[in-house]
Amino acid sequence: MRDILFALLIFGSLPFILWRPWVGIAMWYWVGLMNPHRLTWGFLQTMPVAMAVGLATLAALVLNKDRRTLPLTRESVLMVILFGHITIISLFFAWQPEVALQRWDTVMKIMLFTLIAPMLVFGKVRTMAVLAVITLSIAFFGFKGGPYTLASGFGGMVLGPPGSFIRGNTDIGLALVMTLPLVLVLARQVYQGRFELPFYFPLYERHHKLIGLGLYLGFWFHLISIIGTHSRGAWVALAITFPLIFLKMRYKGTMIATGLLAIAVIGFTVPDKIEHQIDTLIHYEEDASAIGRLDAWNVSWNVAMDYPLTGSGMSIQRLPPEIWLSYLDRDNPVVSGPIAAHSIYFQMLGEHGFVGLALFLMLIGFTLLTLFRLSREGRRREETLWIAEWAWALAIGLIGYMIAGAFLSLAYFDLYLAFIAMAIVLRRELLESMPTTTPVRQSPVRYAPAAQTAEQKPEPPPAPPGTPPATGGTIMDPGRLR
Repeated sequence: MRDILFALLIFGSLPFILWRPWVGIAMWYWVGLMNPHRLTWGFLQTMPVAMAVGLATLAALVLNKDRRTLPLTRESVLMVILFGHITIISLFFAWQPEVALQRWDTVMKIMLFTLIAPMLVFGKVRTMAVLAVITLSIAFFGFKGGPYTLASGFGGMVLGPPGSFIRGNTDIGLALVMTLPLVLVLARQVYQGRFELPFYFPLYERHHKLIGLGLYLGFWFHLISIIGTHSRGAWVALAITFPLIFLKMRYKGTMIATGLLAIAVIGFTVPDKIEHQIDTLIHYEEDASAIGRLDAWNVSWNVAMDYPLTGSGMSIQRLPPEIWLSYLDRDNPVVSGPIAAHSIYFQMLGEHGFVGLALFLMLIGFTLLTLFRLSREGRRREETLWIAEWAWALAIGLIGYMIAGAFLSLAYFDLYLAFIAMAIVLRRELLESMPTTTPVRQSPVRYAPAAQTAEQKPEPPPAPPGTPPATGGTIMDPGRLR
């Protein structure tokens, strides 16, 4: 039944995509992030659902006029340059050409839709809808992982859908950290009735407060799921980003008092598995996994030092063991062959050199600056408050990606690229919502106005007949009016 339901939703959406191309972007993010076909057990698991949605969206982009031009921003320009750099390396300089091109094919599809999204998503309703799809596609695993974590006494491990970018506990932990602030913003807007659906839904109109309360509860389950992933990188990112989220939350005193009361009544004990993970985080030099990460970083650095402009190309973790080990400085490695880069920064450095890393960092940095500026300027007017809220959530999520990503090989993560696409969309929405003040064009006036104000002096009496005109009469020089 689950296969049939998801098949009807995915393939049934194709005609709507041709009619409204922006629906294809929403479906692309739903299929690519949540991977609903990976949650089935039958025929849908192996079907190319992403290809079907992608081809329908590309066809709609060409055939349908419901689109905009790509906004020319520093993010979009940098993205095109970065894509070009990766393509050149993959085609001409990769150490493993077949592996690199196979990986390039997957990444280029994600990057292509990152550029297409701002062309099809515009307007408040569409932007809100796509942001909600991105949020809930990942939050689904947080909503169901929270109760599981509590029921298992924090002993169970939250995992993502198999065969996806977020299949591992560390990967889903990163995704959950990135979407935690988005869940809070979505819950607040729904509860206050400010979230606008792209269609009329009476149940939402009548019960938006109840739905908002459910999303608030889901926010706390989402938070618990991050702990339940047992991902040390996600814990570090959560420790840094949650205080920023907490500052934007209401009823802080009530939440603190409730937490202290719960600890006083129930007590506070750390489960054994979590205690072990915390211990390895503190004493990393005794953990083989941590030492393996250091070795992977060392290899990426040495490869970049030898090939600073190109690196090794995609993917450095699939190099022959003898080549990979030859770039390791240690004589007694804890691994016998290549492993993942275990860092978005060292992954870009090893695979695309210092040029690729510089472009990657500039793209993240400029996107963060844009989001914080949108958050600041959007709060100045009531009608752009929604832009400010989502921009703030995306900025905090991007900070979480930068922190947790320091320990994961997710430099081409589709969720991170979706954040950049939505930053471009929100920037355009703020610019288009600003009141335009058309300057009053002063046409040349030949004669002084006849009307008088209270401050004007009365006109002098008419001169007797035959009196020559006084110097500097009422005739004005149009050239003086600028």
